This record gives sequence, structure tokens and C-alpha cells, in this order.
Amino acid sequence: MANRLAAALQNIGSMMPTADLDNLPAPKTEQGREVVVRLQLSEIEISDRVRQSHDEALVRSFVETFRTSGFRGVLWVRPTNAGRYRLIAGGTRYLACQQAKIEYVNALVFEVDAVEALDLELEENLKRRDFNDLETVHGILRSLELELSLSREQIIVLFSWNSRNRQPDGTHRSPRKDSVLAEIPLEQLEAYWSIIKLKFERLGRYSPEGFRVNFLPLINLPESVQSAIRQGHLEGSKARLFARITDDEMRDTLLDQAIADDWSRDQITEAVKSWVGNHAPKIINQSEEVQFSSRVKSVLKRLSKASLTGRSRTKAERLLKELESLLES
Repeated sequence: MANRLAAALQNIGSMMPTADLDNLPAPKTEQGREVVVRLQLSEIEISDRVRQSHDEALVRSFVETFRTSGFRGVLWVRPTNAGRYRLIAGGTRYLACQQAKIEYVNALVFEVDAVEALDLELEENLKRRDFNDLETVHGILRSLELELSLSREQIIVLFSWNSRNRQPDGTHRSPRKDSVLAEIPLEQLEAYWSIIKLKFERLGRYSPEGFRVNFLPLINLPESVQSAIRQGHLEGSKARLFARITDDEMRDTLLDQAIADDWSRDQITEAVKSWVGNHAPKIINQSEEVQFSSRVKSVLKRLSKASLTGRSRTKAERLLKELESLLES
């Protein structure tokens, strides 16, 4: 397969995106040979893409090349039910073709369904350094939504369920009764998890547990931090550190400084640690809290039963007024 595809993609040079050509579905064939078809660019839809960001400098470079020499690349597409085509790979070159007013392009047509097409796009983009971590997490979750027919919330909980309920023999305990997975039989949950493991093996980049720990938290980060990831200013491993800062203004100030000065992970860690140490509320030791509460109850109980007279009663009334004043302040 690799040799046949390589032959079909010859003369593309550096304009062809880096891709693993092994284990890909076969394009449409004609008498046993792969065919590069000629399509109008307007016939190709570019919607629901995993990748939302593009290297603008690279787009401009392609535009200049295409205007001078025409489109010399190959786009990967799949047919739709409406008789059109949907882009699988080549989004940057597609955008450049639009801007360069290219009417016709060469394309390889893959007979794949929506899940397979999404996985092909993921595999191709995961090899790119400018494919950001938010695009990765949303792309993988979307692929799992399509393949498992579960909600995003259920899929996210599946990762936590595996981490907390996996037993030494590889099987799992049933989820809690209040879980969004509670109505799904344990055997079906086990089957879902097997599919998830296979998905990550095919992608060949992350483990399911690594994805849970390092990627899922990104979708709950403040919008300013997510925006920094989308714009390519910050990778996910650094971005997660800002979640500990609860003050929006201070978080954005440190975020801007980290981007402007290209802080290392250690520098961000120290800055966040310093802020938390100075601003995080002090947590009272739980045992001390219990002891204090018990003392208050005991004293009030004894006071209510005591028969105080004279100076003792006067002193007790003065102390009660001080306590009331303290509680009202």
C-alpha cells in the first residue's frame, strides 16, 4: 500500500503534508490501479474539520506558488451522499487554492465512512508540530462520539471510570449508581473500553490514561488560556498550570508575561506556586476544626445547666455579649 500511494503522490514534494502512508484505505481504483481524479475545488466541502488553525505564512507561500505554477499537490477526499466530496487531508493547500483562485485540483478519493475519515485526518495532523493540543482533544473525543454513539459527557466519564474501577486482572467494577454510565451494562462498558484502547493504538501517539491526565483537563481551562493554546502561543502542558490561579486578572497578566517572555514550564510553575502561596485561602486542619466545634458545644451545654449567681453570672453575661459581638462583626 505504501509503495502504491507513494507512486500516486510523486512530484508533490514538500507541498504534500507529512503522513504515514501505511494501513490507509485504498483509493478508488480503475483496473486495479489507484486513480488521481480531477475535481473542481467547489465540489469539495471543508466542514467539521478537526484542525481549526493554519500556518498563515505557509498558506501565503502556497498561494504564491499556485498562482505562478498552478496547483501541484493532491488533496485527500471522500464522497458524500449528495454526490460531492469532503476533504480528509490537505486543509492548508485547500485554503491556498481558494485564495489563489484555483478552479481544478487533483484528489485521491477514499471510500471511507465518517469515523474512518476523521481518524485519517487525526493521524495525518498528529504528526504536525502546529496541530495544537485543543484540536487533539476535541478531535479524539469527536471520533469516539461517532464510533461509540455516546455523548461527550459519557465518554469523558468512561476515562475516569476506567482509571478508578480497573482491577488487577484488567476487568472493571460497575460504575456508581449516580453515574451517567449507570444504565449501561458492565459488559457493554467493557466493550466500549476495548474500542477506546484500539483507537489509541491506531493513532499511535498517546495512551488512554495519558490522554485523560494530560488532555481532558484542557477543555475546562479558562477561555483566555484556551485561546492561547489555539493560537499556538502555549502548549497544553504549560497551559494546565494556570488553572490553579483563581483570580482572572492575575491569571491573564501572568499568561501574557509567560507568552511574551517565552517562559519555560519551570518558570510558570514557580510563578503559579508563588501566587497560590500568597493568595490561596489557608485551610484549617480538619481535626482542629472538629475539636473546636466539640469544645463550643460542651461549654454551651454546661453553661445552660449551670446555676450562676453574683459575680460569676455578671462575668458570664459579659463574655456572652463579647461572643455575640464577635459573631455579628
